[in-house]
Amino acid sequence: MASSYPPPFEEQGDMREGFLCPLCLKDLQSFYQLQAHYEDEHSSEDRDVKGQLKSLVQKAKKAKDKFLKRDGEDRAESGSYESFYYGGVDPYMWEPQELGATRSHLESFKKHRAARIDHYVIEVNKLLIRLEKLTSFDRTSMDAAKIRAIEKSVVPWVSDQDVPFCPDCGNKFNIRNRRHHCRLCGSIMCKKCMEFVPLPLAHKLTSGTRESLCAPGSPGLSPGSSVQGSRRGSISSLSSVSSVLEEKDDDRIRCCRHCMDTLLKRQQKLDEKDHVPDIVKLYERLRLCIEKVDQKAPEYIKMAESLNAGETAYNLEHANGLRMEVQKYYELIDALSKKILTLGMNEDPKPHPKSQQLQRMIRYSATLFVQEKLLGLMSLPTKEKYEELKEKRKQDMDRKLQQERQVSISHQRAISSSALIRKSLRTHFVK
Repeated sequence: MASSYPPPFEEQGDMREGFLCPLCLKDLQSFYQLQAHYEDEHSSEDRDVKGQLKSLVQKAKKAKDKFLKRDGEDRAESGSYESFYYGGVDPYMWEPQELGATRSHLESFKKHRAARIDHYVIEVNKLLIRLEKLTSFDRTSMDAAKIRAIEKSVVPWVSDQDVPFCPDCGNKFNIRNRRHHCRLCGSIMCKKCMEFVPLPLAHKLTSGTRESLCAPGSPGLSPGSSVQGSRRGSISSLSSVSSVLEEKDDDRIRCCRHCMDTLLKRQQKLDEKDHVPDIVKLYERLRLCIEKVDQKAPEYIKMAESLNAGETAYNLEHANGLRMEVQKYYELIDALSKKILTLGMNEDPKPHPKSQQLQRMIRYSATLFVQEKLLGLMSLPTKEKYEELKEKRKQDMDRKLQQERQVSISHQRAISSSALIRKSLRTHFVK
């Protein structure tokens, strides 16, 4: 029969999403309302539902393929930039050109990159080995002189006479501006250019664990911070000044800015391994819900078909519980896809246009999945209806059994009569 419902996806400019009835395109607010609307309004149109769904899925897939092929808003947003970048000429209008002589620089690139990586890895490993030696003993219970001796044995220190000025800021060293040695590379810097490595960070870098560190605003992480320790003894000479002003660092290790930058880069790489973007977390949950639906929906459909036929192989209450579970997964898929669609839209700056396109496609695919699978869920009979279906099935089975018995009796009678006829014929021929 001819359908009076408007054909879906016919107007390309009007894009709608949510729990839409694929037959009349009415916008419902939840899965339950859509299911109730379908059972109330379209339950008598089962003959036409299959054709409508098939047409809907085909048109939706065509619309999806067309949407994937075109650039859409991204090309419109970046068109002016591309025209400006390519001298006012749209690169899409260029004719294909023949390739001339080509030369691969891949091997040269690999060679230079390997040299840089090897140099970086060697330097980082040196710092980590020295840092591990500096944290291998108890700094709190050891005397400052012993700590200083151990620190000098880890890496050779640059002589004070060779560095009259601070290499970083250029200030001249004197009694007020003393020299400080980096415990990781042995270089000299002034107090302003000095950094400190907190022991928690040192243990994290050397052990490779992901333990929480002290807050970034703590004194141990701030550049140029100092410890006001007790100054013991009397000042009688320049040598005694340097020895008296030495401070004991119980919970941190002195270093220069260059070593600190290298260690912070190492820390950043360790943190990046543990960092998972929010869209990845939401998408993993979305995929898990889709897998659950693919696993439980066929089982529910099998139960619903059996119960609607009046069979007693499954329990009606168990089927209702499974139906509610599948419905919750459908609503969770819809909620997660909406959250992915609006992820980062209220922040400044907004996500990259390609990220926004990815979010829209995830939402579109999730909506299409829900609409494809939604009407495949058959409604379950009520308890009274189920009792009627069981009684009807029992009567049909009894009727079928009676017919089979009658057929069997008729067949046996026919065999008996044919045997009697053959016996009478043999007796007649013998006479």
